[in-house]
Amino acid sequence: MANKRDLKKFIRNTCGNIALDMVIVGEHFSQIDKKDVEKIVMDCAVLQTTTISRLGIAFDRSEADFATKGEYTAARRKYFRRAYKALVGQFDKDVAELVKDMNRALPDEVRQSLKKAVNE
Repeated sequence: MANKRDLKKFIRNTCGNIALDMVIVGEHFSQIDKKDVEKIVMDCAVLQTTTISRLGIAFDRSEADFATKGEYTAARRKYFRRAYKALVGQFDKDVAELVKDMNRALPDEVRQSLKKAVNE
């Protein structure tokens, strides 16, 4: 991601799209339990909120702790790169878990009809 704003947009869009897909599938197929739909939508909201709240990352050292401004800049970039990589990695794992939950919520006949529609 280029900056924190883009990362927030990515997180909001991803969670919103997952929740929207689940609501649409839940409304379209009456075989899906409404409790499962509500749980997954709520999990999407919680994932979005917690991930965005973890974006407030701060570098705990000052420029005075380094011999040169270049060393400070390099250390700061390395710190943020690692922090955001870990955050996005955890977000990806959580999204994968949500997708697994979505697949578990779908009855077999619904899953087969969706696969058939995609292949056509």
